[in-house]
Amino acid sequence: MSQEQGQMVHSGDEERADPQRVALAPRRGRYGNALLLAGSLIVSLLVIELGFRVAFGLPVLSLEDWRRERVVYNRLGERGELDPVVGWTLKPNHHGDGHNTLDYGIRRNGNETAIRTGEILAVGDSFTEGWEVDDDDSWPAYLELMSGTPVVNAGVGGYGTDQIVLRTEQLLPIVQPKTLIVGFLHFDIYRTAHTHFGAPKPWFTVENGELRYHPPAPVEPPQAPNLATRLLDGLRDALSRSAAADYLIARLAPNYWYGSGGKREYIKANNDPVQVTCLLLERLKTKLDERKIRSILFMQYYAPVILQNEQPPADALQVEACASRLGFEIVDQFASLKALTRNNPTALRELYMVYGETYTHMNGEGNEAAADLLLKTLRQ
Repeated sequence: MSQEQGQMVHSGDEERADPQRVALAPRRGRYGNALLLAGSLIVSLLVIELGFRVAFGLPVLSLEDWRRERVVYNRLGERGELDPVVGWTLKPNHHGDGHNTLDYGIRRNGNETAIRTGEILAVGDSFTEGWEVDDDDSWPAYLELMSGTPVVNAGVGGYGTDQIVLRTEQLLPIVQPKTLIVGFLHFDIYRTAHTHFGAPKPWFTVENGELRYHPPAPVEPPQAPNLATRLLDGLRDALSRSAAADYLIARLAPNYWYGSGGKREYIKANNDPVQVTCLLLERLKTKLDERKIRSILFMQYYAPVILQNEQPPADALQVEACASRLGFEIVDQFASLKALTRNNPTALRELYMVYGETYTHMNGEGNEAAADLLLKTLRQ
């Protein structure tokens, strides 16, 4: 036998003697191929992501949670942002069609570029903010025009009376007003009886006569205990950092992608909204008196409340009564609006935005009338 044949026989004997080595060779090949495939896939996805961001003018290196931003948008609209204390506020320095804000989400009245301190601070919900009208058509804007005194518009749509007081407490040291106007829509009292009102909000209970604050819940509910659901949610969370995945999956499977996070929820709290509102006003009045700030409570109403009732609802009167005892000056719009309807049943159509038979917010004329009513009290 030649030496070469002997080596071949020896090599063959060696392979037969070590079957594990024989099996590892193709396995290593499979692992290598899998790693190569995974690497190629990752690189391809990165190229797609970068290309998508460049094409749509998005930040190339941002690690933003694109899906969560859309969930927040679904809840709050393009003007809103989450706030850990009050639930949500307006975005600062946001510019839109007829709706513009300054620092702290303060709505502009006209061409001002900074918050004017030391005069009038107006807080409230969408009636104060001025939904459905331009910057210079809100009642704070009209009040500034009529009085010749700067009025800071800190209204935020959807607020309950609890959120209005909390936002006031946030802004008092910033605006340092001489006069505070607390704008309550009658419906805001009802909102205070909720932990969620379209989005998670703070809420209060009264325990041993004292207010207890409960912070807003997460904008999305906790993951379900089901393993399959947790895995799907985990995949969704991982992909949410991809702008391309957000764009694609939101169109192919919006229910999965946005889930219950985009659903508007209304969840009741176990509290008495009138009691909570009065205790919050008492707490606020103490702070106002310490700073020697004049305080006015301005009560407004949806049009159907005016049309269907002869006097303000009981909860509005109860809140006004406790506010008056605390020392707030009270301005109530009910009587002036009701008087108009007695002579002309359709008079409110000139003061509210109307779609068919549905009344929504006050229009420019309505806000001007509201400002005129407030001006009479301011000049007393």
